[in-house]
Amino acid sequence: MAPVKISYVVSFSSQDPKYPVENLLSEGSVRPWLDCPQDHSRWLSVELQLERASPISYVDSGNCGCAFLQIEVGHSSWPRDQPYVTLVPTVTLMTPDDSKLGRNRCSVRMFKEDFPVPVVRQHWDCLRLTCSQPFSPRSHFELSFICLRTPQEHEPEPPGHPQAWRMLSPQTAPGAPTLTSTRCFFPNHPGGPVQRSS
Repeated sequence: MAPVKISYVVSFSSQDPKYPVENLLSEGSVRPWLDCPQDHSRWLSVELQLERASPISYVDSGNCGCAFLQIEVGHSSWPRDQPYVTLVPTVTLMTPDDSKLGRNRCSVRMFKEDFPVPVVRQHWDCLRLTCSQPFSPRSHFELSFICLRTPQEHEPEPPGHPQAWRMLSPQTAPGAPTLTSTRCFFPNHPGGPVQRSS
């Protein structure tokens, strides 16, 4: 599974100046993208330009207080008024009770190869994330990270000897457990829940 890199932010609806949306592009550290304290809409969206058009078969997202998340894909060549295509329909990241009590704010949700048929195997170079938190009107919310990967057959061959991957660390070896990869992207996550969609 080769990573799909994000090049830059196309547009966004809101951000906290201390935790800007560009944090989602960081590969070396994990800092959240949070909503603006003065924004009371409880709904946020960001459009991201990918480095290249690629099929997307794996998505890992780090939550930071969102109740709902939707992921859509598109093409940079499309007209601005053309609707994006749904990759992940709106999913629940926090229950109403958890949202009101501030529980389970930091979790990881993983989606893999169960996307709608019209989306699978096609190449996409734009991503739109839409988040909302209608149950806790006074809390900050947004995402900590987003990680995209291609299907297995798009992964490049390991360099050097065919068995060279055995010398790699568990975080980088092909086929390493997803939980290990999650800890790599979310180093400060204190063992919170990790959910996998199948």
